Amino acid sequence: MLAVERTVYLTIDDGPAGDFKQKVAYLNVLGIQAIWFCLGEALEDFAEEAILAIKAGHVIGNRSYDDADFSAISLQEAREQLERTDQIINELYAGAEVIRPCKAFRFPYMHHEVNDGHFADLQSMLEELGYRQPLFENVKDHEDRSQQGLHVTHTRDTFDLAALAAGDGTQSTPLAAGNEIIKIHDWLGSVPFTSLIDKLISRDVSFQLPQGMNAERMLTAAH
Repeated sequence: MLAVERTVYLTIDDGPAGDFKQKVAYLNVLGIQAIWFCLGEALEDFAEEAILAIKAGHVIGNRSYDDADFSAISLQEAREQLERTDQIINELYAGAEVIRPCKAFRFPYMHHEVNDGHFADLQSMLEELGYRQPLFENVKDHEDRSQQGLHVTHTRDTFDLAALAAGDGTQSTPLAAGNEIIKIHDWLGSVPFTSLIDKLISRDVSFQLPQGMNAERMLTAAH
Protein backbone atom coordinates (compact mmCIF):
# COMPACT_ATOMS: atom_id res chain seq x y z
CA MET A 1 0.00 0.00 0.00
CA LEU A 2 1.34 3.41 -0.93
CA ALA A 3 2.02 5.76 1.96
CA VAL A 4 -0.18 8.84 2.12
CA GLU A 5 1.88 11.99 1.80
CA ARG A 6 1.40 14.24 4.78
CA THR A 7 1.61 17.99 4.94
CA VAL A 8 4.06 19.87 7.12
CA TYR A 9 3.27 23.47 8.01
CA LEU A 10 6.69 24.94 8.79
CA THR A 11 6.82 27.71 11.38
CA ILE A 12 10.03 29.33 12.59
CA ASP A 13 10.29 31.31 15.82
CA ASP A 14 12.41 33.99 17.46
CA GLY A 15 14.01 35.50 14.41
CA PRO A 16 15.32 37.02 12.38
CA ALA A 17 18.71 35.78 13.55
CA GLY A 18 22.11 36.40 11.97
CA ASP A 19 21.82 33.65 9.36
CA PHE A 20 18.16 34.35 8.53
CA LYS A 21 18.99 35.23 4.93
CA GLN A 22 20.87 31.96 4.39
CA LYS A 23 18.01 29.92 5.84
CA VAL A 24 15.46 31.68 3.66
CA ALA A 25 17.64 31.08 0.60
CA TYR A 26 17.94 27.37 1.47
CA LEU A 27 14.18 27.03 1.81
CA ASN A 28 13.65 28.94 -1.43
CA VAL A 29 15.85 26.49 -3.34
CA LEU A 30 13.68 23.67 -2.01
CA GLY A 31 10.46 25.48 -2.83
CA ILE A 32 9.49 25.67 0.86
CA GLN A 33 7.72 28.66 2.35
CA ALA A 34 7.37 29.15 6.10
CA ILE A 35 5.58 31.31 8.62
CA TRP A 36 8.27 33.20 10.54
CA PHE A 37 7.06 34.36 13.96
CA CYS A 38 9.42 37.27 14.46
CA LEU A 39 10.34 39.67 17.22
CA GLY A 40 9.78 43.31 16.33
CA GLU A 41 13.18 44.42 17.57
CA ALA A 42 14.88 41.78 15.40
CA LEU A 43 12.84 42.80 12.36
CA GLU A 44 14.14 46.33 12.79
CA ASP A 45 17.69 44.98 12.53
CA PHE A 46 16.98 42.69 9.57
CA ALA A 47 14.40 44.68 7.63
CA GLU A 48 15.98 44.19 4.20
CA GLU A 49 16.28 40.44 4.75
CA ALA A 50 12.66 40.23 5.91
CA ILE A 51 11.48 42.09 2.81
CA LEU A 52 13.32 39.59 0.59
CA ALA A 53 11.63 36.74 2.47
CA ILE A 54 8.20 38.32 1.98
CA LYS A 55 8.87 38.75 -1.74
CA ALA A 56 9.74 35.04 -1.91
CA GLY A 57 6.35 34.11 -0.44
CA HIS A 58 7.26 33.60 3.20
CA VAL A 59 4.86 34.95 5.82
CA ILE A 60 5.88 37.16 8.73
CA GLY A 61 3.95 36.61 11.95
CA ASN A 62 4.03 38.46 15.27
CA ARG A 63 6.03 37.03 18.18
CA SER A 64 5.92 40.24 20.31
CA TYR A 65 8.44 43.07 20.21
CA ASP A 66 11.10 41.92 22.68
CA ASP A 67 10.20 38.36 23.75
CA ALA A 68 8.04 39.48 26.67
CA ASP A 69 6.40 36.97 29.02
CA PHE A 70 2.72 37.61 28.30
CA SER A 71 1.67 35.91 31.53
CA ALA A 72 3.65 38.48 33.54
CA ILE A 73 2.73 41.75 31.82
CA SER A 74 -0.44 43.82 31.85
CA LEU A 75 -2.97 43.84 29.02
CA GLN A 76 -1.85 47.33 28.07
CA GLU A 77 1.78 46.22 27.91
CA ALA A 78 0.75 43.23 25.80
CA ARG A 79 -1.17 45.50 23.44
CA GLU A 80 1.87 47.73 23.06
CA GLN A 81 4.02 44.69 22.23
CA LEU A 82 1.55 43.55 19.59
CA GLU A 83 0.85 46.92 18.02
CA ARG A 84 4.49 47.98 17.91
CA THR A 85 5.45 44.81 16.06
CA ASP A 86 2.36 45.01 13.86
CA GLN A 87 3.44 48.42 12.64
CA ILE A 88 6.90 47.09 11.79
CA ILE A 89 5.42 44.13 9.90
CA ASN A 90 3.03 46.38 7.98
CA GLU A 91 5.93 48.59 6.93
CA LEU A 92 7.89 45.54 5.75
CA TYR A 93 5.00 44.34 3.60
CA ALA A 94 4.63 47.83 2.18
CA GLY A 95 8.34 47.84 1.40
CA ALA A 96 7.98 44.48 -0.34
CA GLU A 97 4.91 45.77 -2.23
CA VAL A 98 2.96 42.73 -1.08
CA ILE A 99 -0.37 42.75 0.72
CA ARG A 100 -0.09 41.16 4.14
CA PRO A 101 -2.10 37.92 3.83
CA CYS A 102 -3.04 37.51 7.49
CA LYS A 103 -2.26 38.51 11.04
CA ALA A 104 -0.87 35.48 12.85
CA PHE A 105 0.52 35.41 16.39
CA ARG A 106 2.44 32.99 18.56
CA PHE A 107 3.15 33.73 22.20
CA PRO A 108 6.85 34.24 22.90
CA TYR A 109 6.14 32.21 26.00
CA MET A 110 3.71 32.04 28.88
CA HIS A 111 5.64 31.13 32.01
CA HIS A 112 2.61 30.90 34.25
CA GLU A 113 -0.38 30.18 32.07
CA VAL A 114 -2.70 29.70 35.04
CA ASN A 115 -4.70 32.93 35.07
CA ASP A 116 -7.65 31.97 32.89
CA GLY A 117 -9.07 35.49 33.02
CA HIS A 118 -5.84 37.10 31.80
CA PHE A 119 -5.49 34.50 29.05
CA ALA A 120 -9.09 35.07 27.92
CA ASP A 121 -8.50 38.83 27.88
CA LEU A 122 -5.41 38.32 25.71
CA GLN A 123 -7.48 36.28 23.26
CA SER A 124 -10.12 39.01 23.11
CA MET A 125 -7.37 41.52 22.40
CA LEU A 126 -5.98 39.37 19.58
CA GLU A 127 -9.44 39.19 18.03
CA GLU A 128 -9.91 42.95 18.40
CA LEU A 129 -6.57 43.56 16.66
CA GLY A 130 -7.56 41.36 13.72
CA TYR A 131 -5.67 38.16 14.49
CA ARG A 132 -7.04 34.90 13.13
CA GLN A 133 -6.16 31.23 13.40
CA PRO A 134 -4.63 30.09 10.07
CA LEU A 135 -6.43 27.30 8.23
CA PHE A 136 -4.30 24.31 9.19
CA GLU A 137 -5.94 21.18 7.78
CA ASN A 138 -6.08 17.67 9.26
CA VAL A 139 -3.64 18.41 12.08
CA LYS A 140 -3.82 15.92 14.94
CA ASP A 141 -5.50 17.49 17.99
CA HIS A 142 -5.42 20.92 16.35
CA GLU A 143 -9.18 21.32 16.28
CA ASP A 144 -9.11 21.19 20.05
CA ARG A 145 -6.01 23.39 20.20
CA SER A 146 -7.47 26.04 17.93
CA GLN A 147 -10.50 26.35 20.18
CA GLN A 148 -8.15 27.43 22.96
CA GLY A 149 -7.36 30.69 21.24
CA LEU A 150 -6.24 32.65 18.23
CA HIS A 151 -2.53 32.08 18.85
CA VAL A 152 -0.75 29.50 16.70
CA THR A 153 0.31 26.29 18.44
CA HIS A 154 2.47 23.43 17.14
CA THR A 155 2.63 19.64 17.12
CA ARG A 156 6.43 19.29 17.23
CA ASP A 157 9.28 21.68 17.96
CA THR A 158 13.05 21.95 17.61
CA PHE A 159 13.67 19.63 20.54
CA ASP A 160 11.24 16.94 19.33
CA LEU A 161 12.93 17.01 15.93
CA ALA A 162 16.43 16.58 17.36
CA ALA A 163 15.85 12.84 17.69
CA LEU A 164 14.52 12.76 14.15
CA ALA A 165 17.63 14.44 12.76
CA ALA A 166 19.87 12.11 14.76
CA GLY A 167 18.06 9.03 13.47
CA ASP A 168 19.29 6.54 10.93
CA GLY A 169 16.81 7.41 8.22
CA THR A 170 14.33 4.70 9.19
CA GLN A 171 10.85 5.16 10.58
CA SER A 172 12.08 4.59 14.16
CA THR A 173 10.97 8.10 15.06
CA PRO A 174 7.88 8.50 12.87
CA LEU A 175 5.85 11.62 12.48
CA ALA A 176 2.35 11.48 13.89
CA ALA A 177 -0.65 10.50 11.80
CA GLY A 178 -2.16 13.45 9.99
CA ASN A 179 -0.49 16.73 9.17
CA GLU A 180 1.99 18.53 11.40
CA ILE A 181 2.64 22.11 12.52
CA ILE A 182 6.41 22.11 12.97
CA LYS A 183 8.11 24.78 15.07
CA ILE A 184 11.83 25.37 14.58
CA HIS A 185 13.71 28.12 16.40
CA ASP A 186 15.71 30.59 14.34
CA TRP A 187 18.49 30.62 16.93
CA LEU A 188 19.40 27.19 15.58
CA GLY A 189 22.55 27.35 13.46
CA SER A 190 22.40 26.89 9.70
CA VAL A 191 23.89 23.39 9.73
CA PRO A 192 21.46 21.82 12.24
CA PHE A 193 18.63 23.81 10.63
CA THR A 194 19.29 22.36 7.19
CA SER A 195 19.77 18.92 8.74
CA LEU A 196 16.30 19.07 10.29
CA ILE A 197 14.74 20.22 7.03
CA ASP A 198 16.52 17.47 5.07
CA LYS A 199 15.38 14.83 7.54
CA LEU A 200 11.78 16.00 7.26
CA ILE A 201 12.01 15.88 3.47
CA SER A 202 13.26 12.29 3.72
CA ARG A 203 9.97 11.38 5.43
CA ASP A 204 8.04 12.06 2.22
CA VAL A 205 6.13 15.05 3.49
CA SER A 206 4.82 18.01 1.55
CA PHE A 207 5.59 21.50 2.85
CA GLN A 208 2.73 23.96 2.45
CA LEU A 209 1.42 27.22 3.82
CA PRO A 210 -2.10 27.22 5.27
CA GLN A 211 -4.93 27.88 2.85
CA GLY A 212 -5.07 31.52 1.81
CA MET A 213 -1.40 32.25 2.48
CA ASN A 214 0.15 30.86 -0.68
CA ALA A 215 2.40 33.28 -2.53
CA GLU A 216 0.39 33.18 -5.73
CA ARG A 217 -2.62 34.46 -3.81
CA MET A 218 -0.81 37.53 -2.51
CA LEU A 219 -1.61 40.55 -4.61
CA THR A 220 1.12 42.97 -5.53
CA ALA A 221 0.33 46.41 -4.20
CA ALA A 222 -0.50 49.00 -6.80
CA HIS A 223 1.95 51.86 -7.34
